[in-house]
Amino acid sequence: MTDFADRPGEETYFAKPEHFFPHLVDGGKIPTEQFLSACQGIADFVEFLGKAFILVKNDIQGNVNKVRAKYETNKESQVYLQDLIDSDLAENGGKFGIATEGLLWLKRGLQFMLEMLTQMVIEYRSNSDHKKTENLTAVVDQAYQKSLKRHHGFLPRQAFKMLSHAVPYRHTILKAVALGKDNLDEICIQHIEAHLDNFRLNVQTLVDYYVSKNLETPEP
Repeated sequence: MTDFADRPGEETYFAKPEHFFPHLVDGGKIPTEQFLSACQGIADFVEFLGKAFILVKNDIQGNVNKVRAKYETNKESQVYLQDLIDSDLAENGGKFGIATEGLLWLKRGLQFMLEMLTQMVIEYRSNSDHKKTENLTAVVDQAYQKSLKRHHGFLPRQAFKMLSHAVPYRHTILKAVALGKDNLDEICIQHIEAHLDNFRLNVQTLVDYYVSKNLETPEP
């Protein structure tokens, strides 16, 4: 992960330590506290996408709250997210509890946001004339196709088609990431890019754990 501490005056939303997804420890365990802090950061980031995305924001936020409520019942025994999942399953006879179902949908929402941020970086890097890649409609659509679409029925799919046309231009989003400062698009992209590796590793580890527990089917 990039060390942002030696870049004074270049603070951005994704350079804040509380928004970093954690490094895995002890052979692949996800530290719960830092994971939830990073998820809160993603939920708050969705506000940068405008009022049309309020349902996405509320969905991610609601699921973060469900998982955090479980975590706060006994932080000492649920230091790692895998332990929290096991505890919730044990309390519910091996079936989904509020926390594990909330985490299932949180995982899916994170997959969408991960793909969107990844595609946004790819589009920015694809053309030196950045004005030609400002429209993110295709980015949102591609992210949805790769993540949430297989879990949704007809009506949610139609709703996301509308969302893809409501997303602000990239520069507007990056100005919000720059905390209102202008002319930091490149720095913001660098900070988002540095954020992606641990984000992807956390999400994939969670996906794999859900599949191993027969809580989710493998992706095709």
